[in-house]
Amino acid sequence: MSDRGEIRHRRGRPADAVTEPAKGLTAEDAAEPSLTGIVVEGILGFLLWSSVWQIAPCLWLVPLDAMGVTGWEAAVVFWVAVSSLLGVTCLQKALGSPFGVFILRCVGLACSFGSYPFLPAEAKIPRYLLLVVGTTFLFMAWFLQYWGLAGKKESQRSAMMNGFVVGIFVNLAVRSWFRSLHPVFVYDEWGYAALIVGAVCSLQRLVALWGQSYHWKKPTMYAGPGATVSGMTLGLLIFLTGFLFGDSSVLSRWVGTGYPQPGPSPNPCGVSVILALGFGVLCLPCIANRFVWWLLGAAGAATMYYIPGDVGYVGGLFFAVYLGSLYPQVLRRAVQHPIGRTAVIMSLTFVMSVVLLVWATAYNFVPGGELTRERTHFILLGAIVVLGFATCVYGESVTSAKDAEDKSAVRAELLQKKHLNKKAMLIVLMLMAVGIAGIAVRYQAYKPQENEPKSNEFTAAIWTVHFGIDNYGRNSFDNMANLINASGADVIGLLETDAAKPFLANYDMAMYLSEVLNMYTDYGPGPRHHTWGCLLLSRFPIIRSQHLLLPSPHGEIAPAIHATLLIDGKHVDVMVVHMGVDSDDLDRKLQAQTLANVLKSIPNPVFFLGYITCKPGGRDYTQISRDGNMTDIDATEMERWCEYVFYRGLIRQGFARITHGSLTDTEMQVAKFRVKSSATEPDNNQIVYGVDKVPMHLRFPARFGERRQGHHYARFFLDHVFHMNTPRYFVRS
Repeated sequence: MSDRGEIRHRRGRPADAVTEPAKGLTAEDAAEPSLTGIVVEGILGFLLWSSVWQIAPCLWLVPLDAMGVTGWEAAVVFWVAVSSLLGVTCLQKALGSPFGVFILRCVGLACSFGSYPFLPAEAKIPRYLLLVVGTTFLFMAWFLQYWGLAGKKESQRSAMMNGFVVGIFVNLAVRSWFRSLHPVFVYDEWGYAALIVGAVCSLQRLVALWGQSYHWKKPTMYAGPGATVSGMTLGLLIFLTGFLFGDSSVLSRWVGTGYPQPGPSPNPCGVSVILALGFGVLCLPCIANRFVWWLLGAAGAATMYYIPGDVGYVGGLFFAVYLGSLYPQVLRRAVQHPIGRTAVIMSLTFVMSVVLLVWATAYNFVPGGELTRERTHFILLGAIVVLGFATCVYGESVTSAKDAEDKSAVRAELLQKKHLNKKAMLIVLMLMAVGIAGIAVRYQAYKPQENEPKSNEFTAAIWTVHFGIDNYGRNSFDNMANLINASGADVIGLLETDAAKPFLANYDMAMYLSEVLNMYTDYGPGPRHHTWGCLLLSRFPIIRSQHLLLPSPHGEIAPAIHATLLIDGKHVDVMVVHMGVDSDDLDRKLQAQTLANVLKSIPNPVFFLGYITCKPGGRDYTQISRDGNMTDIDATEMERWCEYVFYRGLIRQGFARITHGSLTDTEMQVAKFRVKSSATEPDNNQIVYGVDKVPMHLRFPARFGERRQGHHYARFFLDHVFHMNTPRYFVRS
């Protein structure tokens, strides 16, 4: 039989060929992959997934501070450029060996994971550059080994394919226990552990394959989708998995709505995401190439994108099942094409998908943004079309064999090869159980009803938190929770919070803070609305809420939450809002008018925690306070910009400003209120700076020091103190 073989067609369509598994292989080569091999490859797969998914957050972090493109973003092209070298014969011979792959892996691990615990915190650009280099080398190692084992050491290649899929579930399991955070990139000790474990696993692979020469010859099966389509499919599959299911909480945020029916909560409904992906991977690869199956997957994606609430969530779960079912087929088909071309197309597809996704949200700060504004649905549509073309246009067949008397037996063998190895299936099931256990443990511990204050007095806070990234580029969730807890705030409006995006690491700030602080939460407008996000945390029950998208004809979409809280048996409303930037004048004007109308129509006592891009007394400030019938917590405080606290129908008791301490780029403002006992009760009208006339329970925490004049510049990290002539208190004269 010739190398190319005779390709049979089913239903008149071209098809991929599957060679006889035992042809030219030793018994050892044709053996099933070992459990050890799959476990080790699963760990390496997890580290590979972690590295490639961290590219997007680092790519985003560089221009975040500059509020625009800096040029450093182009460094990610290094990955694409170096991938093209994989097709060079001399490089294949030089690095295409167990020892060459070992060296590439060690360098990749050191660059990707060593840069976090070892580099100083302020080294944002070096950390990003090293991550690009590390991801490039890790993928080079994976491609060289996966392609080099094709047709020869099949049991080892099968272990790689199975381990690559297992790595997805290692990621989900680990992040389930860390409330969506990726511990390798958040906690230094986990970074050290990733380096050590990765090095040990790389060494084990070197020993297992020592003395083996990789098998380099031109692929012999071209009946299926070409290298371009195959590379695009692999790149899009990696992108979509990280985009929508990189953490079990993301899907809930995509379809979330306001109270009293906010949609499925990530805790505990994240369990269903793990089950859906697992079901697709374990049970349905056999139908991955069916046209009807692709239609159902596409319908699930469309339902998730356009229909909020429970229906959209079910659609998203269906899409997760569909994506999971594609992995075995896509990985097996990829190796049928030239390594260099496939690697280049895969990396280019992934990078371009991430860039387009950033451009669709950050359109107000990037060149050409008016063309990509809110075009995420086009990205999703294009990805689904490519997946359908690659998996449905080309069917399957088996290579005819002169000695194959029973064609049904050959087809049965083909069907078996579509699925993961049984040992890998067992590992996936165990990892699913670990992930579900993590969510279950957290669900049992989360009891906000036990933390409700039994008082008509409360403390409100407004804070812009920069997506949970501190001024040194590190995750700040833990430190944020500590500061919020220390401030004594009962109701907190947080701005710039929607991190459930791949370029913000798919972290769920609302879930994390609500569980750590044991508070109720409203996530606000989710990722599909292309805002920077605002969220509400409350120790008081949230009775109802509405997510608002304020008029934004030119600039970034301004999100808002209007919620009703139950405070001491009375309904009190709160508005949390992030208005547009000062350069978009028309946007801010329309937004202020809308907010004033909404605030004016609220019959309950209400307080406003908002980001108004002007000075006190400015046009938008005046419109919201005057036309919305609201009162500034302290109209005498003229040294403010952006953050404001307004109220109506409440008694003001205190106001303080706490420095950000490099935890973000904006201070926290804290206000104390009391719900009126009657509508005619007068407000406190006198400002005092001492605490002699202030009851102990109304005083601001002493840990932030005493009243300070002027702006306080942080002397060290987490230097949180009162400043700007606060705290101040309000009493009746």
